[in-house]
Amino acid sequence: MLKGAILGGLAALALWLTPATVAAPNAAAPAPQIKRFVVHGVYTREQRSLLVRQGFDIGEGYWADHVELYGTDAQARRLSLSGMRTQRVPLTPDDFPPPDSNYHNYAEMVADLQAVAAARPNIVHLFSLGTSYEGRQIVGARVSDDATDNLNEPGVFFVGQHHAREHLTVEVVLSLLHLFSGMTPSAANDVSELVRTRQIYIVPSLNPDGAEYDIAGGSYGYWRKNRQPNPNAIGTDNNRNYSYRWGCCGGSDGYGGGETYRGPNPLSAPENQRMRDFMIAHPNVKTGISYHTYGELVLYPYGYTYTDEPPDMDHTDHLTFMAMGAAMEQTTGYHAQQSSDLYITDGDWNDWMYGELHRYPITIEMAGYGYGFYPPDEYIPVEIRRNWQAAIFDAKIADCPRRIVGASCS
Repeated sequence: MLKGAILGGLAALALWLTPATVAAPNAAAPAPQIKRFVVHGVYTREQRSLLVRQGFDIGEGYWADHVELYGTDAQARRLSLSGMRTQRVPLTPDDFPPPDSNYHNYAEMVADLQAVAAARPNIVHLFSLGTSYEGRQIVGARVSDDATDNLNEPGVFFVGQHHAREHLTVEVVLSLLHLFSGMTPSAANDVSELVRTRQIYIVPSLNPDGAEYDIAGGSYGYWRKNRQPNPNAIGTDNNRNYSYRWGCCGGSDGYGGGETYRGPNPLSAPENQRMRDFMIAHPNVKTGISYHTYGELVLYPYGYTYTDEPPDMDHTDHLTFMAMGAAMEQTTGYHAQQSSDLYITDGDWNDWMYGELHRYPITIEMAGYGYGFYPPDEYIPVEIRRNWQAAIFDAKIADCPRRIVGASCS
């Protein structure tokens, strides 16, 4: 597989790969010695939020009496000394080994986008949000029967890989391109009307730099952030860098070496700036899903507060989010809940999309099947099929999400 920095140059209907000069890595930063632990005795959202606030990188899995910790032996010892029982979990196999070759690295992802655009030139239109910190194009596809971007039609936005190690999200978002473009025909998934009446925007990886870094060393690095240097280390958590309630509530880290480092200021990460620019330019986008792993959850705003309806949450909108969550829970089998019921987050995509832009976002945490962030590729088709109906539902309601609770959008 092609490693290192790759720049995708956009042509009218095709995207061509050419080499790019990227920022030199920080030679002083040692390779992370990250291990996976189970931490027992964690029962509540308050306990989970406290661990995050203390700088621990806990997995998004949802269990009644424990969490998974991604960290060093020293961090595990700290928790043990505080009275919590920690247990080491073996790491998963090396980087996309031959049995797992169905995962897409950056070059393969772009090639897949190109291939679908070539096969469906009348409805698949390639675009780029712009470049990442290391100069890679944040590539995407618009699926619509309009030759040009029609902002008069309702838009829906699907994005994967805010977090580098969550490679399964790329596969599911790529599958949506195949689904909506008709490359995966099924009588149960007739999407032709949506292609005619919607603008469907698909971005498989918001964080291509971190994704390539995570798989570059011959074994998984458990890398979460982007690759932008900061005064303490490398990387900003792209899902803590948005400008709504940024750094407000103990749901992110102000230290650059922290896994949930929010950046020195809101939207300091280039990838988040590109997302902001796109959303401002596309007021027609009313719904969207950001895909993550591996909590098996459907999450709706807010993450920054435990309160169900704070002053910045409209009552009808709250009912709408609960109804959206219930509908997606029914088809995915994931549990639907307010984002903060997992743990407190601030500066995340969900809160920004609703609180600042007044869109109707959902975050889906897909399954890890006991492998955490790196399930074998045998599980890719399972998760793909599991998520189609939720995506179709999200596209269907993009004209007026509030109508699902009997309200208008005027």
